Amino acid sequence: MTVISFYVPGIPAPAGSTRAIPFRRRDGRLGVSVMPASTRLRDWQATVRIAARQAAGDRRLMTGPLRVGLLFTLPRPKSHYGKRGLRPAAPPYPAGHPDLDKLTRAVLDALTGVIFGDDAQVVSLAAEKVYGEAGQCMVIVMRHK
Repeated sequence: MTVISFYVPGIPAPAGSTRAIPFRRRDGRLGVSVMPASTRLRDWQATVRIAARQAAGDRRLMTGPLRVGLLFTLPRPKSHYGKRGLRPAAPPYPAGHPDLDKLTRAVLDALTGVIFGDDAQVVSLAAEKVYGEAGQCMVIVMRHK
């Protein structure tokens, strides 16, 4: 069974949200350019691609149906800590932003063309976000039985 697993260092950035930027075209009409809302998305996806290329080595793109596992580790906000360490009222999981589906979309888009040819090949997906010391993402991609 073909399995590729690796860690991506850094604070994960979400994809999916976009913002429209109006501009005036040369012919005088109004146009709209769509850009990602996250300013960190481009750098995060580049980091994911670098880690994926290192993990894949000289392997060809994976084909057929794939299973993907993602574990996003996010740093806790400073407000979770008091004078004596972690506050008792601090939530155990990052149930707020960024959205898990948008974090997942950013990684799958970055893996397209590096690990597999199309993210439509992913037929099984397990993803979770947790708090940890530093931001990172663990990625596991394997061929589905």
